Amino acid sequence: MIPSKLARVLTTLAAWLMAFLIVTIILTLFGDVLESLPLALRALVISGVLVTLMTNLVMPVLSAAIARRTACAPEG
Repeated sequence: MIPSKLARVLTTLAAWLMAFLIVTIILTLFGDVLESLPLALRALVISGVLVTLMTNLVMPVLSAAIARRTACAPEG
């Protein structure tokens, strides 16, 4: 079982790591295409993809994993 404060720290670090990896992958795969866009539009595209993936994929999986680790053992 992971203490609550440690769970929050691990969740934050894991979310940051995944966000970093997503942005790195986007820039690696589409950097040349995005380079031709104005900065604001480039930031809009990257942040849109990042928020969509983090909200709908990464955080639900991460939250479930942390919840399994922090759940108390059933009594009895």
